[in-house]
Amino acid sequence: MKFGICSNMVVNDLRSGGIEVIESLAKLGYDYIELSLVHLATLPESEFKGIIGRINNSGIHCDCCNNFFSPEMKLTGRVVNMPKIEEYSKHALGRAAQLGVSIVVFGSGAAKTVPPGFPKGEAILQLIELCRKLAPIAADNGITIVIEPLRKEECNIINTAFEGMQLAKQAGSANIQLLIDYFHLTAEKENPDIIMAASRYIKHIHFAKTKGRSFSANPGEETGYDRFFSNLKKIGYNERISIEGYTSNFDEDAKKSYAFLNQIFIKNISSHS
Repeated sequence: MKFGICSNMVVNDLRSGGIEVIESLAKLGYDYIELSLVHLATLPESEFKGIIGRINNSGIHCDCCNNFFSPEMKLTGRVVNMPKIEEYSKHALGRAAQLGVSIVVFGSGAAKTVPPGFPKGEAILQLIELCRKLAPIAADNGITIVIEPLRKEECNIINTAFEGMQLAKQAGSANIQLLIDYFHLTAEKENPDIIMAASRYIKHIHFAKTKGRSFSANPGEETGYDRFFSNLKKIGYNERISIEGYTSNFDEDAKKSYAFLNQIFIKNISSHS
């Protein structure tokens, strides 16, 4: 099991993808950082090479990236520029591969939100087509794209893990899989037993406590913790868990969150696999 942090929610300036906290994560014992791909994709080449160097010198890895598509790149609706989307995806996933990334999160709520008046069924078909086009690009770069269901407040399509699983099924590729996010799952009041049903597709986890979508947590603090984490144990989940929440005291909350995850999974803190 590996533990990391989505740095896009804890830094003030995302122009460098959230790299600013990587040294702090390494000192605290985290295994990896999860950076913002859309920001890394737009960096000049010289600055991007600097990011690679900083990761290499940090002692930990960038296993994952989120923020795949910008809000301006519309993925559903009457105006979808698929050639532009494919061109961007090849560039972005190519850069992710240079960082050593193996997981790219496809949440991108603003990009995939269905425009008013556009049939949702058609939007689903557009997302299936998109995932099928992304699959070989991801495969060429040794990357798995994980679909992230988002609560209705952030997106009006693919809101539940069940819907995310169905999209992954329709994509029909080992390179298009599923992310389960505790915060979104709880916000949508989805039964955490979906973890059992979707076990073969789950390749990444995001976690934040539901109150304030905050960063740190304590065992037993919320009634949903036990079932969520026990189900992950039942399916033998042993991939990655990224903390994705807000904090006003990064170092303190990152330390507490790491201890929280270690207590749940009884990980050997001294060993980083």
